[in-house]
Amino acid sequence: MGLLTNAAFQGYRDYTKRRIAYARYKIGSTYYKVPIESVTVTSTGVLEISFKIELSSGSGEVSEVQLYDTDNQLWLSKAERLKMDSVAEGFSYVVQLEISEIMS
Repeated sequence: MGLLTNAAFQGYRDYTKRRIAYARYKIGSTYYKVPIESVTVTSTGVLEISFKIELSSGSGEVSEVQLYDTDNQLWLSKAERLKMDSVAEGFSYVVQLEISEIMS
């Protein structure tokens, strides 16, 4: 049994929900800032942060996604390879975070 209570885990999830402010994704050498669509908690306690990745014209490949907090501090950076072939194409991107305790 861990030291943290369910209330502590919920507190960490609530804190993260309040602090995540926006996402960015990179196509070529350009970063695009987008709003967070939703931040939810699954029935198993996993935090899901959703945002949209869309092209404004042409085609391209998303090579990185990022999440920032309300102080404009980088919280997450992940390399990607999402090919987008037309302006009609887009992605609903979901980042899943599991907050857990590790006993050593």
